[in-house]
Amino acid sequence: MSAPALIRAAPIRVFLFFARGLVTMGLLQTGLVKNALESDPVVNLLKRTVPPMDRFLLKATRGWANTGLQTVVLLETVGAKSGQKREIATLCMPMGLDLIVVGSNWGGDRDPAWVHNLRANPEAVVRFRGYYGPVQAKELKGRERVAMWDSLVRYNPQYAVYQEGTSRRIPVMQLTRSE
Repeated sequence: MSAPALIRAAPIRVFLFFARGLVTMGLLQTGLVKNALESDPVVNLLKRTVPPMDRFLLKATRGWANTGLQTVVLLETVGAKSGQKREIATLCMPMGLDLIVVGSNWGGDRDPAWVHNLRANPEAVVRFRGYYGPVQAKELKGRERVAMWDSLVRYNPQYAVYQEGTSRRIPVMQLTRSE
């Protein structure tokens, strides 16, 4: 492997080393992670640091690796007001070839900007597990959303916590490949 390739691969190798250590030490099965996620300073730190790291890792690994060892998609939208390309790394739930994304915004009181962008411009691009290409977004409503929400909460129970902590109805979007 060439020196530039080693340098590019170094952050990924370091990340995988620490991630493997967390799993083998059983830290993910303890209350340590849960307690940390209930701390405002920790959550604020994660909000500032995780998205940029995820964007880097998802690009470097063609959508395979991220900081949380969860299913994360790199989503490219067009800004609803600016018309500029916007990029966000967000959790997703694979459903066949489709991806389901949730506008939880960490349980905040407003929908994330990417939800507004997809409502205005439903054509987007995703990078996920080797796939890089166009998708069409559709916001799920009514019974369709209710049925999907139950699946989402089973997939990631944190969504229920976020919904309980906000007065808004958290949006659910289905991303379907456009090819």
